[in-house]
Amino acid sequence: MARLRPLLLLLLLVFSSCLTIEEHYTFRRDGSGTMTYVVDMSGMGEMMDDLDRMTKEAAGPEEPVMDLDEEAAALRLLPGISRVKVNKGKEWVRSVRFRFRDIDALNAALNVLMPDSSGGAHTFFSWEGNTLVRRNNRFASELGASMSGADDDEGAADGEEALDLGVLLGSMKYTYSFKFANPISGTTSADGVIQERKGRREVRWNTDWSVIAKNDKALDLRIDLDR
Repeated sequence: MARLRPLLLLLLLVFSSCLTIEEHYTFRRDGSGTMTYVVDMSGMGEMMDDLDRMTKEAAGPEEPVMDLDEEAAALRLLPGISRVKVNKGKEWVRSVRFRFRDIDALNAALNVLMPDSSGGAHTFFSWEGNTLVRRNNRFASELGASMSGADDDEGAADGEEALDLGVLLGSMKYTYSFKFANPISGTTSADGVIQERKGRREVRWNTDWSVIAKNDKALDLRIDLDR
């Protein structure tokens, strides 16, 4: 995913609302559609720039904090994925948008964008009759643990101050949005995931990593359609 400088990033996470990941989907009646994946780190941008100025000489040539170029290149090689475009228009925000031919192509693309430590292919979306089902892997949980320092046993052994992980993880946001050609008849989501409906064909969910950390299935969804 993004390329992050761990020690500087950990400082930034303590003091700023640091990360938002967004997934935006449209589904057509034939099962094809579009997906836009957004990584927004604009909340930490100003502080990172200040740290960069202070550490530039010691750190050597500056590397980009984040990009999605490698992921976009991999997406372009997938059958059923087309019109892949990376947007770098806004500083500290990167997004990639693509079209998918069907649910299988979409799942292959999501395995590129959101792999977990298992290294195996995961089925993110499936159809159960007229219900679109989303089941997540451990990508979000592992990313949250990594960025919060919760998996840093060495740091704990060295006596570093414990972070207030609840506050820290609560500053990291996750957003879903879905738009369908057919009306939505019902939805199911986890506690702590806030739903917003817009008309009969659009739905949006918002949560944060404090919810994700407590529940491995926090990002799982079911969306019933009238088809």
